[in-house]
Amino acid sequence: MRALIVALLIAAAGLALGGASAWYTIARSQGFGAITIGPWTAIPFAGAGEIDPYTIAKSVIEGSVPLGASEGLAFNAVTDSDGRELTMRCDYEIEGATPAARLWTLVAYGADGRPAQPAQGGVAALWSGAALRYPDGSFRISVSRHPRPGNWLALASGGPLRLTLRLYDTPVTGGSSLINPRMPSIRRGDCLP
Repeated sequence: MRALIVALLIAAAGLALGGASAWYTIARSQGFGAITIGPWTAIPFAGAGEIDPYTIAKSVIEGSVPLGASEGLAFNAVTDSDGRELTMRCDYEIEGATPAARLWTLVAYGADGRPAQPAQGGVAALWSGAALRYPDGSFRISVSRHPRPGNWLALASGGPLRLTLRLYDTPVTGGSSLINPRMPSIRRGDCLP
């Protein structure tokens, strides 16, 4: 009887440690083959047939559908350019340019993996055709709870924030532009206490 109890305790400890390590790997890893440019991270082959199981689990947990290699590439940011975690309690300025793409979208997501609830009169997503740009093609997008002139992603609630920049029909997915692609910076502004 004592041997059975010991065996059950060892099995329970193994399951707990294995589950905890798998959760940590899925929640904190960027994925195998991930590329990171500033605060932005993408997994170029997330939509390919030979994807690793951790990346599949991460997609399931986040509720995201990875783009196929011929469709485009999705970059996620959970920190600003200084490495601080993004939160809906703070204002941000996203400034710069994206790699060449036929179309791009920028969406703010909450902790539940759904698009963030926009503040009244605003939107929580923006696409390249609606973005105001400078003459050199760069842009500035304000992410804030308060109305801003120009490009504005409106947030209405608190909690963690994830920004996803999807590039559609881009040469980056073919590997030809992975040397030094340009990605916008994310700068923190004022925060609620």
